[in-house]
Amino acid sequence: MAIIVEVQQVTDDLFRVVTRQLVEDETDPDFEALQRIADENAAEDFRLMEVRDLIRVLLERTQLEKREKEVITLFLQGFDFPDIAQHIGVSRQFAQATFKRAAKKLRKTAEALGINAL
Repeated sequence: MAIIVEVQQVTDDLFRVVTRQLVEDETDPDFEALQRIADENAAEDFRLMEVRDLIRVLLERTQLEKREKEVITLFLQGFDFPDIAQHIGVSRQFAQATFKRAAKKLRKTAEALGINAL
């Protein structure tokens, strides 16, 4: 029997752990392949949680101007620079320059915290 542990994000700050039985019998020829897939999925979920937590900490501890925070937030939501520019009513070049300034500040905060992930 294989028990799969899955981490699911419910809200920005709330996660739940779900377990489920994947295969009845470890002698099943598909057991190893299914276990490997489940382990890879769980590892990816944990990695994404760590990245979200890191970004949240950096955003909390970095003094960003209103526009910088707005651009970073939209970027993290998946917007590209032309869409960000249109959304906040600025040029694409301004959106890119604002993003670069904010990213530089976030990197500086990460370095001060001893984080080398960025």
